[in-house]
Amino acid sequence: MSVLVQYVVVRGDLLKTMDWPIGAVIAQACHACTAVTHLFYNDNYTQAYLANLDVMHKVVLEVSISRNYMYYRY
Repeated sequence: MSVLVQYVVVRGDLLKTMDWPIGAVIAQACHACTAVTHLFYNDNYTQAYLANLDVMHKVVLEVSISRNYMYYRY
């Protein structure tokens, strides 16, 4: 199986516009990673990702989203 990557997308506006502390943003990203691991624990890809701690790979990306976009999007 090829290398599995977990992508974590973080809203940049939380830091830049909404003045969230960096720790709070990191905590939310950690919660999201834990939740998705729990929700998809029995998935074959999740099991493969968890099988070898030494090769786990995450990519963290920032997305720029305004509050208005989020409001209308959801």
